[in-house]
Amino acid sequence: MSATHWDRRSVLHGGAGMIGALAASGLAAGPAQAADSMVPLAGMNMKNYHQVMAKILARSTRIAVPSYRFGLVMRNGMGASSGQGSTKVDLTADLVGVDVAMMRQIAHLAFSDFIERLRATGRTVLGWNEISASEGFKKLDPTPDPFLKKPFADSRTVAVVSPEYLPLLTIGPEAPLSDRSPFNLGNARALNAMSAALKCVVVIPSLVMDFAALTGSGHSTYGGGANVGIQPGLFLVPLFTHCNFFHAKIALAGDMARVILEDRVAVGQAGQLVQTGSFNNNAEIEQWNAYVRSNAWWTEPNMVAPSRPTFGYNYSTYQYRVDPALLQAAALDAARATHALYMGVINANPAA
Repeated sequence: MSATHWDRRSVLHGGAGMIGALAASGLAAGPAQAADSMVPLAGMNMKNYHQVMAKILARSTRIAVPSYRFGLVMRNGMGASSGQGSTKVDLTADLVGVDVAMMRQIAHLAFSDFIERLRATGRTVLGWNEISASEGFKKLDPTPDPFLKKPFADSRTVAVVSPEYLPLLTIGPEAPLSDRSPFNLGNARALNAMSAALKCVVVIPSLVMDFAALTGSGHSTYGGGANVGIQPGLFLVPLFTHCNFFHAKIALAGDMARVILEDRVAVGQAGQLVQTGSFNNNAEIEQWNAYVRSNAWWTEPNMVAPSRPTFGYNYSTYQYRVDPALLQAAALDAARATHALYMGVINANPAA
């Protein structure tokens, strides 16, 4: 703020906080906190993933895939404040143009690609009749499909599906994107039983995409302003995108390996971001700032002045409206790139 810019903070010596910038720019790109580290899909490699216990893949040439999960963030949001809450900005964004049938079709195509790549590694991929006939499969507790979850302390709401012909399976350790307690080991034990009975490694991939990268200046007690920003597009979601591997020699206990995405990955665009609403008091703030910058503040002390705002706010809503064909193409590009890396992990741990 320049010395000649008279706003209500400079005149009133620390009133409700500087909101002139907010009034002028609304949702600013400003000095917002950076989004998660981001890499392009073409540049994604295993450095963007964390591996745990991948060596169990060397224990069997046989692989069973009883489930495949595909998820989309359906709602996201970001808020920021400053001046002990006297300035607030907030945005929410929704993904529109997507239905369950469309998601299941994408899950089916992604699963087909995964199985094709698995067979190309030379491993034996077990058929559905053999998988579903195992005792471990009968002990599984499927998650209702579609599964909708807003993780605790997270602004995102995620929808997850499986191909129509596969059960949607989650395990406790996959919290927060799970429908069971982290201490619930029922499905993990059932997958161990399946592995022991079929003498195979059980593999369950999970691919989750977001439609926006959000930034914000956070919540500051003494800061002079608050801002949030939104970058539309399709992104692979860290942590939620992963692949689980199970192997057990006995039904009661076994090992679990994971390959987990750690960085946000930019996939591309599949639609258009549209602002659908805005609710703010920018005009009121600008009216006050214009008054305190004018000669009337000094020369006409008895005039009827505009009311001084004590709270600055700017709330906006957005929709990312997808083109179904573009969404499917982008999701499959992401699936293929992700699957190729998983196959690299499998090939790096050859079974005897």
